[in-house]
Amino acid sequence: MPSTPPPERATPGRPAAIDAQDLARVAIGLFAERGYDAVSMADIAEAAGVGRRSLFRYFPSKADLVWAGADVVGAELERLLAEGPGDRPLGEAYADAFVGALGPRFLDVGMTRVRLRIIDAHPDLHSRSSTRITSASPALAEFVATALPDLRGTLEAAAVAEALASASHTALLWWATRSDDERPDESIRRAVRALALPGAVR
Repeated sequence: MPSTPPPERATPGRPAAIDAQDLARVAIGLFAERGYDAVSMADIAEAAGVGRRSLFRYFPSKADLVWAGADVVGAELERLLAEGPGDRPLGEAYADAFVGALGPRFLDVGMTRVRLRIIDAHPDLHSRSSTRITSASPALAEFVATALPDLRGTLEAAAVAEALASASHTALLWWATRSDDERPDESIRRAVRALALPGAVR
C-alpha cells in the first residue's frame, strides 16, 4: 500500500485528516453493492467525502484499494518467517506465521470475505496475489531451507516453498467463496496439512 502522505488542510465538506483504511472500506462497500467494474474512482471519492486528487495520492487505482494493507501483511509475514520454524514441523510453522501475519484482519470477517470474493472474481486482481502476500518470497525460501537444510538451493526446496505459498492462497479464496462455517485460519491450516508436510521430498 502506498505510504501515507500528510493530511490536507481542512476545507468545507472535507475531513481534516484522511484515514487510508477508511477509504478502502468505503471502496469495498461500493464494490460489493454495485460491482467492481461499475464503480469509478470518482464514485469512491464522492462516497468517502474526499477529493479525487486526495484519493489518487493514497491509492493510484481501484486494485490498490482492494489490496489495501497487503504490504503490511507481507512485511509481517517476512518478519515471522525470519524467526525460523524452530522445533515445529515445517507446515505447522508456516501456517502459524501466515495466520499470525494476517492477525487483526481476521476480526473483520465480513469485510475480509467480501474483499477476497472480489479478488477471486476478477482475474486482474487475482493475478496480483502472486506479487503480494502469497508468493514464495526469499524469506519463505530461507524458512524452508532452515527446516530442510539438506535441500537448500535445490529444486525440491523451491517446490516446497511454492506449494506452501499456493496452499495459503488457495485456502483464503476457498474460505471466502465456498465455506460458511469454517474460520479462515482453520482453512489455512487444513490446506497446509493437505500437503503432507513435513516429509521427505524425493
